[in-house]
Amino acid sequence: MPTVYRLRSPNSKDVDLNLSRFRAMLPSSMSLENRVDDLYLTVASPGNEDESTQQLINRELDRVFFLTCVRVKAEMIRRTVTATYRGTWSVHGELPAGTGPLTWTDTVSLQLRLWSLASEVVDFSMKVILYFQIIELSFPDTRDAANYPPYRDSSVPPHPRTESKLLRHLVAHAGLPQSETRTYLRHLGLPEVASNQVHVHWESRLSTRLAVVEREARGVLRNAV
Repeated sequence: MPTVYRLRSPNSKDVDLNLSRFRAMLPSSMSLENRVDDLYLTVASPGNEDESTQQLINRELDRVFFLTCVRVKAEMIRRTVTATYRGTWSVHGELPAGTGPLTWTDTVSLQLRLWSLASEVVDFSMKVILYFQIIELSFPDTRDAANYPPYRDSSVPPHPRTESKLLRHLVAHAGLPQSETRTYLRHLGLPEVASNQVHVHWESRLSTRLAVVEREARGVLRNAV
């Protein structure tokens, strides 16, 4: 028996997506229907109101958000109660033509959820940590010189993936850092101390490098979705 969800964009009734492209990217177990009152997504399930289908829909919507920056929320249609989500949202793109169903893995599902979480936080350190977790899931051995080229010369910037790792070290750890991280701090013109929040230029200089981690995380996801 199917489980039915109402799809809505926060603070708006209409979901601002190309519905034909949205349908094309969904698996065969899901069907999209644009009714008079709203947009509905039906999922094949063993019974009505199957809670396990929520995760399946959420990962599809995380993928939509990554590809378009359109945030969509799914509300299960229940016999007695339907909750309504309220929040902020923005639109920056549309689903690329030719986007089809994805072969899902636990890794990709988690990476897309981390991307969605990172977009909602404003704290610089948390953004770095979340973006790097996306990278780390695809390149887990941070000591692998092929994937994280060693950094020894402070006069030049490190490889972007290495820089992402070093930025994560700086915001996630405290005290005296390891050799590569000290070299990176010299490159930034900062004292050789991790999590040095009291330094006047700490956040301003590190925050300018956030785009590096975000770009690397985006590249990892582009290759996956």
